[in-house]
Amino acid sequence: MSLLAVAIAPAGAGARSAGSAHAARLRQLCPDPFPARREAANPLDLPTPPGADPLTGARFFVPGPARGAAAGAIARLLGLDPATLPVSESWAGFRAQLRTGRWRSRLAADPALAHEVAMLSIIASQPESQRLSIYSEGGGPGALFAQTEKILCSNMQADPGTIPIFNTYFLHPALGGCATTAEIRSYMPVFRRRVDEVAAAVARRPAVFLLEIDGLGSSACMARIGSLHAWEMALRYEVDTIGSLPHTVVYLEAGYSDGNSVGYTARALNAVGIGHIRGFFTNDTHENWTINEVRWATAIARRTHGAHFIVDTATNGRGPLLERNRVRNGNEDLCNPPGRGLGPLDSTDTGFAYADAFMWTHPPGNSSGCGGGPPGGVFWPAYAIGLAERANQQLGPGYPSRPY
Repeated sequence: MSLLAVAIAPAGAGARSAGSAHAARLRQLCPDPFPARREAANPLDLPTPPGADPLTGARFFVPGPARGAAAGAIARLLGLDPATLPVSESWAGFRAQLRTGRWRSRLAADPALAHEVAMLSIIASQPESQRLSIYSEGGGPGALFAQTEKILCSNMQADPGTIPIFNTYFLHPALGGCATTAEIRSYMPVFRRRVDEVAAAVARRPAVFLLEIDGLGSSACMARIGSLHAWEMALRYEVDTIGSLPHTVVYLEAGYSDGNSVGYTARALNAVGIGHIRGFFTNDTHENWTINEVRWATAIARRTHGAHFIVDTATNGRGPLLERNRVRNGNEDLCNPPGRGLGPLDSTDTGFAYADAFMWTHPPGNSSGCGGGPPGGVFWPAYAIGLAERANQQLGPGYPSRPY
């Protein structure tokens, strides 16, 4: 029985039919009480049917100080070690403590510290997407299953009853943005195993998936060297595997408005089977104005039979920092660019027909690994505070500035 078959089988069935070591590795750590049947009008199995947008009304996971990037940074500012805090402590409970007793007195006596805590609290209060990558638990056999289960069964104790947002990062970090057909095919057994493990862990649980950071946005080189079809088939495997789970809503990375053309992106999305999932997401590693992403993505939606989309608004509140020499350096500075700000808060009330949500698809303040910051993916409190200080919900030039 495949890992995917284990994922969608009744609890325990897959484990009993597999070998003992394999079964132990795939055994779920917490109950999965959700129905096996997918309700098309309510794929996340929400208490109230969401209507046309499957994300409407969903409460997304907000981690507490033990696991949250910004919440943990606040704990460290106060001299606490997040690793020693209960994983079940919620952000709401932790924030309430900061407003009473000794913490309130300490913050009142230290305005600079109080300001840092207030800025980081803006980020800590928002849902935080959970990264699943080749680096999760070392990436070896069973690692992605274990990491996904840890999030679902341990970390989410801090915010029970919510829906996790996962993003995946399996292709680009393993192969780069210009892999040959032979390199892609050689990686496929490991790639499929990682995808299957995630599927087996999620099984019937509700989850939103943002598949493959840099999946298509950085793929144009492969079109030039003739390996794009193999890359698309890898993406299609992930699309089909995660999209076939009973209670997932899935979006595939499509790039950014200052990257590939509408025509190229729509063709690639159709090739990977975008019609099998809800749609695509944009701006994941860039900071383009929201309105530019909406216009670009809407044009793509019309060429992909109405696929819907999400725009990443984590750090685009001041738009991109454009490069003076675009030929040499690219369209915008992506190395922890200075002067950026938090963008529009997570919302399904976008006002645009094909836009399901504005969403922070990564924790604002995570370093890009260059530009004077810490290694990639490490939360950088000083940078995050600056983003919060310059937060702005403006959609773009000519639109009203809307501070938080």
